[in-house]
Amino acid sequence: MAQIIWCGNKNWNDAFNGNQPWDKEISQRNIPENAVTLDRPNDIVKASVPYMIIPLIICFAAVLIKKEMSGEFIFNPWFMPLSFLLGFIAAMPMHELFHAICYPKGEKVYIGVSIKELRAFAASSAPLSRERFIVMSLLPAVLGIIPLIILLICPITIKWLITICPVPMFMGLISPAPDYMDVILLLRNMPKGAVVQPAKDGLVWYKQSDNR
Repeated sequence: MAQIIWCGNKNWNDAFNGNQPWDKEISQRNIPENAVTLDRPNDIVKASVPYMIIPLIICFAAVLIKKEMSGEFIFNPWFMPLSFLLGFIAAMPMHELFHAICYPKGEKVYIGVSIKELRAFAASSAPLSRERFIVMSLLPAVLGIIPLIILLICPITIKWLITICPVPMFMGLISPAPDYMDVILLLRNMPKGAVVQPAKDGLVWYKQSDNR
């Protein structure tokens, strides 16, 4: 597994000011001259909004299905604060940790949070194969899939457990929207066997043979 370095709480703008340790490591990586820059939107968050629609539909459908299956109110209001705590606070660093564990052994991955903006980040200079990048991008969705399954199969008699599932479920499936977008961009623009690598101005890709 990669060396995961916890950066703690950072101002969001400071984390991406170009002066962080991972920025220096990115600048020191060799990139083939014919590497292709992946054309990503300037405003990643705004561009990823459409990728939230299907996860939202799935989450609302799960709640409605559970209500119809149970025939009664399915939540215990006393446990709603715990649901928000898990969904907004604990899930942020966990999301980035799930990204980080996908990187190869020996590489460095920096993770941290920006509590003021309720955001988190994972940064690395490591090149990844197309397939590994896709797995890395999608793995945090597990944080939404698990509470989704629990909500649907948990007996209505255990309302406290059902109650803590919705916010982690929504956040776990919606927060990877920029990652969903990246995966679609990769599938559309990158051939199999290509490598994805962070660069100063975003992501580039190249065939393995180009780096020999």
